Amino acid sequence: MLVAAAMASTSDITATIRLLKGLSLAILFPIFFMVFQLSPTPFASLANSIWPTAAAALNEPWLWGHVSLDPGNTLRGLMLYLTVLSLVIATVIITRDRQRAQTTLFILCAMTGLMSAEALLGQLGLFAGIFPVGGIAAATFVAASTMGTLVNAAAVIMAVERQLSQREPESYSSPLLLKLFLGLVGFTICLGATISLAPANVTIAMAFGLAIMLLVVVARRFELYPWSIGVLFVILAAIGIGIVAQRFQNNFSDGILGFATSAGPEALALARRALSDTSWFGSGVGTFSSLIRVYQDFGSAPIVDPPSTVVGIAVEWGRPALLILAIFAMQLFAFTFRGALRRGRDSFFPSAAAACVAVVSFESFFDASLMHQAVQIIVAVIVGLGVSQSVGRTSGLQG
Repeated sequence: MLVAAAMASTSDITATIRLLKGLSLAILFPIFFMVFQLSPTPFASLANSIWPTAAAALNEPWLWGHVSLDPGNTLRGLMLYLTVLSLVIATVIITRDRQRAQTTLFILCAMTGLMSAEALLGQLGLFAGIFPVGGIAAATFVAASTMGTLVNAAAVIMAVERQLSQREPESYSSPLLLKLFLGLVGFTICLGATISLAPANVTIAMAFGLAIMLLVVVARRFELYPWSIGVLFVILAAIGIGIVAQRFQNNFSDGILGFATSAGPEALALARRALSDTSWFGSGVGTFSSLIRVYQDFGSAPIVDPPSTVVGIAVEWGRPALLILAIFAMQLFAFTFRGALRRGRDSFFPSAAAACVAVVSFESFFDASLMHQAVQIIVAVIVGLGVSQSVGRTSGLQG
């Protein structure tokens, strides 16, 4: 994809830069923050407590510390972020063309559909052992099936809208019927996997994502004013935020850990201890597994993954950064959702991206699937596709 993006026309690259300019703070903040975490600092108040201890043990009073307790892992996290970011940018450049955007959508439908089919087959006795039970691997399949439901729903909407936009809507072509059939099959498989495997909270979040896409379809079909849809959505979002905020009234740690119902009691207890000792700037991106060993009893089974993505971010990034990243997620949702409302056609691309951002944000409270690279790749391509198609290729910001 990077090679294809490098060979793109100058106009596509210029349009991509213009598109991403509004998201520049969200793009650059993680880079600067991770560089800050892994850079040496002479201020003991900023450094992780492990560094003053190491300086005293080594009799090196001038040893500078780091915010990260493991700068190597934080550097690796920075490289992984840059890789995912390059995938997003490459997707934005490539999918400026409508035909390539459709091809990318079909690939996403096929990939998530196959993962969902594998998850469903794993529930049968004949295929027992194919599908992982518990842990982040199982959560990865759940996240894939959830996002697969959304992208396959977008494929169905695309087929229907293509039919309605024909000069003779009563005539059905074979390719159009094939796309509609495959979209419905993929939607059914992914929806079945989500309902059978995902926790109730994740299923509700997926239904909320489908409602977002349906809201865009209704707004376009009945030519509702975008501001009226925006007001309605703000009211619903305020209600949802209010329900979530009630969990944080007493204690921050108990608030975010209360959502991670699938994690075991030992993992929750260790995460609670880590959260209580975490500084404002976190322990360093990619250091959760290293930090949690400090709180584990000798001989106990190692815990590699946090109970949820939000818990992992709160420990590794710190609470202020968690709030900033949440604000950037809301900005990305607003960008793609507004693009879906303003698009004359092909609105299903940005609406699927907006729904995906909303669902993944909710799911990050319940499991740690977003910390898995496979899920990050799927999300990156969906977001890049949605951002690219938030405006028309030739109509500028008016879509």
